[in-house]
Amino acid sequence: MKPSRVPSRALCSLAVACSALATAPLSAWAATTSATTTASAHGAEASMEESEAFVQKFKAGTLQAMSDEQLIKTFTQLAPQTYSGYLDVGLKPLNEYELWMKREERLGGTWTSQPFVNYIKYRHKPRQVYMKWLKDSPKSGQEIIYDETRRKDASYGHLGGLFNVTSMWTAIDGAMAKGNSNHTVRDLGMQSVVAILVDSYKMRLKEGLPTAPNQIEVARINGERTVALTWVTPAGMTGAYAAKSKVYVNLQQPWVRMIESWNERGEMIERISFDKVVPATFTDADFDPKNSNYAF
Repeated sequence: MKPSRVPSRALCSLAVACSALATAPLSAWAATTSATTTASAHGAEASMEESEAFVQKFKAGTLQAMSDEQLIKTFTQLAPQTYSGYLDVGLKPLNEYELWMKREERLGGTWTSQPFVNYIKYRHKPRQVYMKWLKDSPKSGQEIIYDETRRKDASYGHLGGLFNVTSMWTAIDGAMAKGNSNHTVRDLGMQSVVAILVDSYKMRLKEGLPTAPNQIEVARINGERTVALTWVTPAGMTGAYAAKSKVYVNLQQPWVRMIESWNERGEMIERISFDKVVPATFTDADFDPKNSNYAF
């Protein structure tokens, strides 16, 4: 008995059918993935456009001219990613600047009795910092220089007053550094606050938690009008920067004016105020301990 033969045309049709069945799910998956990627790209593009448009409102003086009620309404209508997005865009052109800063922190569990007042020369890329503790401030006269092109793990500095005996290298996260701040010298600029906001937004988004501020209000700092954005960390959120943070934003420039943070016990852990910011252009001498204007 001869075995039955399937016509070659039938075999070809079967092969084509099997191929179609095999590739259909893959094609559908590819189409879905492509659509998702495209939607995500369009979302990111729309967010960037809104951030850039919002920055232009600062530069045009539009926000400063608004009433308190108009400001709150305008900020309430922003997309959640724009709160950190516009600050990120606003700081992009500001790679180098002079900064006068006031800091209060809870160090070793104790709130500082008097604010540290600092003058800073800050360059973001590469990260270079000169910092001096000003008069009528704790540790007046102390200076440090950090230059990541020389050493990324240490800063060079000396104590203030009568203890200014010698200058030395110390670890940026060592005991001496922590006696001055809970942050390292790399975190001194406004960019560090914006990075915290961006990371917090991404973290909340990843965990499916609300990303918009819990409260938006107009607040005054030494008579200067700002908009204060408060985020309260939801229970169970991992890796949060603080239990609650309030970021005061400048209305004259798309920059941070001040940040306050609290721990889970309701204790304030920091208040950092960026009192004056002046764009600058530095030279290598600004970050050189041999600079005759410094006391190293």
